[in-house]
Amino acid sequence: MPLFLVTYVHPDLEGWKTYLAPHLEWIAKQVDAGTLRASGPTLTGSTRTAALLFESPDRSTLDSTIATDPYAEHGQISDMTITQWDPIFGLLNAHSTQRSRSTEQIVTDILDTFDASH
Repeated sequence: MPLFLVTYVHPDLEGWKTYLAPHLEWIAKQVDAGTLRASGPTLTGSTRTAALLFESPDRSTLDSTIATDPYAEHGQISDMTITQWDPIFGLLNAHSTQRSRSTEQIVTDILDTFDASH
């Protein structure tokens, strides 16, 4: 099932605090359901931001899931990015489109595809 990287920006600190408890309850439900694989704050200065890694059958289903986040319901996300991600290398390779292939095979094919030297 596809993985999606999602980022949230929360410029309203008071609103962020107000909906933090319901948001964390929502996070726990998504983790228990297997939809949310990882989540946490990003360290980007004074503005509250977060990164979330979802597993979802498609973007439409993910959009519906995110819409139920209390932060989304109460307008506490000023900017959001959603990017489908294929983790071909490393710890999450089991979720990749390349999961049955060795790292060496993947590297060779990438280099060949882009006519890059080995």
